[in-house]
Amino acid sequence: MKRAPNVTRAALPHVPPLHRLLDRYDVGMMQADAPAQGTFGAGAEFDEDDYHVAAENVISFGQEAPSELGLLPEWKAQYFRFSESVLNHRVSKAHLWLYVTPNVTHSSAIWVTLYKVARGPLGELHLHKVRAKEEKVHLRQGFWVQVDAQKLVSRWFRRPEENLGIVVHAYDQDGRRIHITTDPPPQQDALRPFIAVVVEAHTRSRARRTVGLDCQENSNEERCCRYPLTVDFEQFGWDWIIAPKRYEANYCSGECPYVFLQKYPHTHLVQQVNLSGSAGPCCAARKISPISMLYFDDNYNIIYGVLPGMIVDRCGCY
Repeated sequence: MKRAPNVTRAALPHVPPLHRLLDRYDVGMMQADAPAQGTFGAGAEFDEDDYHVAAENVISFGQEAPSELGLLPEWKAQYFRFSESVLNHRVSKAHLWLYVTPNVTHSSAIWVTLYKVARGPLGELHLHKVRAKEEKVHLRQGFWVQVDAQKLVSRWFRRPEENLGIVVHAYDQDGRRIHITTDPPPQQDALRPFIAVVVEAHTRSRARRTVGLDCQENSNEERCCRYPLTVDFEQFGWDWIIAPKRYEANYCSGECPYVFLQKYPHTHLVQQVNLSGSAGPCCAARKISPISMLYFDDNYNIIYGVLPGMIVDRCGCY
């Protein structure tokens, strides 16, 4: 993330994958004692040359396809827009979620067929079948259907120019068309189709333990020490952040006496050679760690990912 997304907070949709993401941590409690998979807890110092893969989640909601694509209106195609920062990752999983409207049919199953919009050699558009799925249902109640879209989304990530949208058809066992909610009224916008994607992001992992001082605001400690600092995103007006609403960032402050918490031998040698002329080492963050965050990006996709360099875990003298 290079800057704060330029979006106005949309209403939080009530969709199953988002509920699961919120359940992975209590909202506002991102620094739990047992962080969820893909998150990091305090106590690890990360080396620049050591990496492992942590999962990030993206929820992209269907929207009307851009007019310049020239899609036929009767297709009722859905278009999914992904930011460049997301496209740089490898797709681990992807599922298309569709809401099936309640129906009076007594069918016990429906057949859902997913088509991608493709462009032929002469530039003509056509529908290409991607996947078909049978779903056991009770159509007197609306429900969500998942369709595996990992291969399709992976190809979109590798070749974004092929992302022209999708079309979905659904029929009951008697061949009657079943309505899939594609363009709901505003009060039912949470029923819009969406794609839930799990991508892989490289993050640092190897741990190395050192020591440092921890202090409270009323402490009399004069040496370099870590102090608590709570950051409240709501006070900043950052309503694009879904969770956490606040977190403990911490900060470093204090003096650096001779050979106290010095990270580099160079710092000690400079003091030895030029005790009077050297400005001396400064108290600064010696170990920092990331937090997990759930937020809207510029395209109103919901992102669950790891934001590095957000928590001061240890202070030292440089």
